[in-house]
Amino acid sequence: MFNRRMKTITLKKFKDKLARNKNPWLFSGAIHSAEKGIVNGEAVMVLDSDKRFVAYGFYSEHSAIAVRLFSWNEEETFGADTFNSRLSCAVAARKRLINPEKTDSFRLLYGEADGLPGYVADIYNGHISLQVNTASAVHYLSMMKDALINIVSPLSIYVRPADELAKKEMIKYQEQCIHGETPDSILIKENGLKISASMKSGQKTGYYFDQRENRRIAAEYASGQDVLDCFCYTGGFSLNAAANGAKRITSVDSSADALVNLKENFRLNGFDAPETTKADIFEYLRERNADSAKHDIVILDPPKLAKSQSAVEQALRAYKDLNMLGLKKVKNNGMFFSFSCSGRVSREDFIKSIAWAAKDAGRTLRITGFLSQSGDHPINPFFPESEYLKGIVGIVE
Repeated sequence: MFNRRMKTITLKKFKDKLARNKNPWLFSGAIHSAEKGIVNGEAVMVLDSDKRFVAYGFYSEHSAIAVRLFSWNEEETFGADTFNSRLSCAVAARKRLINPEKTDSFRLLYGEADGLPGYVADIYNGHISLQVNTASAVHYLSMMKDALINIVSPLSIYVRPADELAKKEMIKYQEQCIHGETPDSILIKENGLKISASMKSGQKTGYYFDQRENRRIAAEYASGQDVLDCFCYTGGFSLNAAANGAKRITSVDSSADALVNLKENFRLNGFDAPETTKADIFEYLRERNADSAKHDIVILDPPKLAKSQSAVEQALRAYKDLNMLGLKKVKNNGMFFSFSCSGRVSREDFIKSIAWAAKDAGRTLRITGFLSQSGDHPINPFFPESEYLKGIVGIVE
């Protein structure tokens, strides 16, 4: 047996089923005992109640997710090759998915879905923004860095902890550049459009690549149309709509800095700046519902509204209210795009919230398509939590 030097975690009786079915999350309640001396973030061997091998994983002392599994092959030896092989597979998959003539920036590595829990890596025109989300991600950061340099040869690597997860994992890590020099802003290309992005000051890793395909899809309907883009951030949907000949675009966000970035992105592509408004979207829509102005296309792309399981019910009420307000602003026979990036909100519950919203808005909504995250954010079929972005497109009467 390999990895005999690994310390072990033993599960309670009958608590190995999910793990054997390749779900990568083991919660603390499933653990019977942990070998003494395990370091927070260390790779461990997981055994069932009869001391039989289940999987290898990364141990987290403070999180409810006590072990994040990365291998079910007992003969795999953990080390630098683990990072090199997983990253090589992830890079090969992206080469099949991404057209480099139109897009030079995308998600390179997506945590559990790519077999390296705790790491999210996005590439920005040769520069890498690396998110460390777990104690293990910090513990083995040098191995991750070496793998990125060996396989991707990036111009720079900038590391940031994810605030929400860092608190749960009790990670203390100061964001920093660990390789090369990371500029304050980087000019990237997505769907053939120029975008100024910041790995240092932007949200998450700096930009939201998960909506790339949905922006392209929404833009296909935008020619000659009046578009309302809510939660527009730096203008992904707005910019794609402009490129496809939208007649009028109204872009709304609560961040003044994001709207400045949006106008710069329009300038870079030679487009006239859209009408922009800095506002809370809920308040903006409530105020605008008093007038008769409506739009051919309304897009709602809010931030995560359910950050924990206990917040799901409240989030669903918020989704219902938001979609009700948004549906009221769509012209008859207009298009409606609505999204949820709350992983804890199921697609079924999200659609139910939109159905109730349509009822309360007095509108008929015909859903014509379901949307998800771009392919560079792959979904692990054994791990439904990896599908976090849900969206619908429909026609409103």
